[in-house]
Amino acid sequence: MATEAITKTTRSAEYHCSHGNIHFLNYPASPATALSSLSDDLAQWFVRNYDSPTRAQRFAWPTLAQGHNLLLTAPTGSGKTFAAFLPIITQILTDPGPGLRCLYIAPLKALIRDVAKNLRRCLRAIPKANHVRIGLRTGDTSRHVRKRLLEAPPHILATTPESLAVLLSQPVARAKLSTLRWIVVDEVHALAGNKRGADLALGLERLEVLVERPLQRIGLSATCTPLNEAAHFLVGADRPCAVASVPDTANIDLAIEPLPLTDETGLPASFMKRLLNRVHDEIVHHKTTLIFANTRALAERVGWALAKRYPERLDQIAVHHSSLAPARRRAVERRLKQGKLWAVVTSTSLELGIDIGSIDGVVFVHPPGGAARLVQRLGRSGHRPGQPRRGLVLTSSTAELIEATVTAAAGREGQIECLQVIEQPLDVLCQHLVGMAMSETWAPTDALALVRQAYPYRNLQEGDFARCLDYLSGRHADGSVWLPARLAWTDDSRFTIASEAIAKLLRRNLGTIVSDELRAIRLITEEAGQEKKTALGTLDELFADRLQPGDRFLLGGRPLEYRRRERAALLVREAGGQPAPPRWTSSGLSLPAELVKRLFLFRAAAGEVLRDGRDALAEWLRSHYGLETPASTELTQYLLLQETVSEIPDDRALLIEGLTHDAGIEYALHTPLPRAANEALARGLALRLERDLGMHAETLAVDLGVLLYVRGLHQLQPDTWRRLLTPSHWGEDVQSALEGSWLLRERFADVAMTSLMLLRHPIGGRRKVGGRDWAERRLFEQVRAADPDFVLLQQAEREVTVEACNGALSQAYLHELSWKMIRSRWLSEPSPFAASWLTGQEARTSARALSVAI
Repeated sequence: MATEAITKTTRSAEYHCSHGNIHFLNYPASPATALSSLSDDLAQWFVRNYDSPTRAQRFAWPTLAQGHNLLLTAPTGSGKTFAAFLPIITQILTDPGPGLRCLYIAPLKALIRDVAKNLRRCLRAIPKANHVRIGLRTGDTSRHVRKRLLEAPPHILATTPESLAVLLSQPVARAKLSTLRWIVVDEVHALAGNKRGADLALGLERLEVLVERPLQRIGLSATCTPLNEAAHFLVGADRPCAVASVPDTANIDLAIEPLPLTDETGLPASFMKRLLNRVHDEIVHHKTTLIFANTRALAERVGWALAKRYPERLDQIAVHHSSLAPARRRAVERRLKQGKLWAVVTSTSLELGIDIGSIDGVVFVHPPGGAARLVQRLGRSGHRPGQPRRGLVLTSSTAELIEATVTAAAGREGQIECLQVIEQPLDVLCQHLVGMAMSETWAPTDALALVRQAYPYRNLQEGDFARCLDYLSGRHADGSVWLPARLAWTDDSRFTIASEAIAKLLRRNLGTIVSDELRAIRLITEEAGQEKKTALGTLDELFADRLQPGDRFLLGGRPLEYRRRERAALLVREAGGQPAPPRWTSSGLSLPAELVKRLFLFRAAAGEVLRDGRDALAEWLRSHYGLETPASTELTQYLLLQETVSEIPDDRALLIEGLTHDAGIEYALHTPLPRAANEALARGLALRLERDLGMHAETLAVDLGVLLYVRGLHQLQPDTWRRLLTPSHWGEDVQSALEGSWLLRERFADVAMTSLMLLRHPIGGRRKVGGRDWAERRLFEQVRAADPDFVLLQQAEREVTVEACNGALSQAYLHELSWKMIRSRWLSEPSPFAASWLTGQEARTSARALSVAI
């Protein structure tokens, strides 16, 4: 598809610049031209219901009608779903043959269900489109429905990357996929940077082998940058793609407030009471308020507290997250779309795409962890073109207040964190090689060529590919056998699946979402004198296995009492009393590196303004960041306290604060680095202290700093720090510190699961091999002893050194530090910045107390 051809056929949506095969659209088509790209029936239906196409639709419809690949980025509520699908439906109506024609892929089940409902509503309203069928295939889909989808495929199938991988491994499903013409990938940014994205990219290339002509790929996103990288991820290596980007012009009404330390009487109060007091003022003035808590456990606590406070609204308050049973999630989504819910508390399961027009306010309990997340979550409010986005961010510490302030500023200015496409995860590759082998035999050269077409694997080395095949064949590089084989080899050097029994076993274990084992929770009720059991959701095994009969916990915002176990499930009844918050080990958010850097620079800039006085800083916070008096006053006092006790760190020097304790010294190193880089800094420093000075150190790595507790009262001087922080041989020292660490062992266990070395779902139910943490305790050592260069060990090491313990980023910082100053300050109490790394609430209290004296 030449550039000249694209320019000629889409003159109304011209390109203004190109990056290789990626072409950026400049001007959208006129409304009339855009509508002419649709069938008459679709165009008339659209005009009756929506008057005129949006800018996103005017970009998309002519481009898609010409058959070009397209990445469309546009704000929430700009009509991206219809922008992608109406040209596809037009083509289906024009060529109404049977079979599966379009695959819609999204990261969240709630989003998949929502898009399917919107499309069905459109099709029902158009008589000539009534025959166009839409199906859903996710992990929630029953076996009966899955069978029906294969027997009579819909025209459009909505699914997840995980379900696509399963379909590609089934010979019957592969035959049904051969009629595909279109792929729509929603929320591209949420997939491209992780293993789910690598899984999807390989799946799309495997689809290309099945279909009669190249697939037309369409990607959608509200927050995506850089666009050329996202486009490459969408279409694969060396394919052309048009890119259309629509700026967000919606009015953002976003307030940031610190929660007061006292209740309405002026007395100290619990976090939850203070939260509910403030949330009350929001929800009573809104038709529907969506409350985001960053973890499932906190969502449960907030949902339960709201239900207790407003018993008369009990049926209008709901909790939604991924650990609830599918039926319960669907019920919440349905009532939310119908405008029947007053308040909904969620973690991350409602932050993408879902269209809920009744939501007129979003509350963030704690900052969201990034500008992209802020924009996505804020977009749930005012989900219509031109509607304002209303939100309130509530913080419980001054460190959180700074984070919220910087995140909000980045979101308002469109400074979304950059997308980084994941680079060739070999465990995901192993999974797909097994999937490929389930349906046919492959020459390694052909398989390698297919894999390299997927953008995350464009630079895959032949040696790494061969090592993956060796592992799956159960052999060392020298050909000696040491593992059960997943693959078998033919006489003409082609690989296939070892047996149909192996295929059946491994098919149950496909997917890249690794979490702890889950326990099903079922509610016992009485119906006509019979005991009825209803699925409520799941809990992590570690939490569930510690429950004793009579223990109470929360699920779906409802207090439940554990009664007994039935096979692997826990049977519960509804109960009163004080429930315990549940536990899910996968909960939590990490801060992106760009946000951490912005936080560091914000504090330094604020420190410069503070030189002109506290009033100047308060005014700067109000005028530049829109903070109201309570927030600006708290930040001013906090920064002034840091400057009084120590100093506000800047990028001209490394600030190291020392604090003497009875048995040792605590050092706080203030860096501009994210947690992963500081983890490497902490581990490397601990190793050098032990090796070079004979000092044992306990460490804590956080965003923006490292705490080192060194036993003994020997004070480290600046020249000693300079030697400890030399970049020379730093990479080797960090590697030595990681060798055999629990961090590496845990990551190896995840890699072993994704690569199908360990199985999550063996046939016949869960079997514990060696007990909990067996992979970390025993398998890791056994594998390392058998083959120190084993491909999965190296994959785990690569992930640890990039995602969890970034040695390269910490070394780059040490190179910069070699020509900067190191400033040591000895303190009599922790500085507010350092104290917030451990006890943010105490640091905030100290700041307010000091304000009385300053």
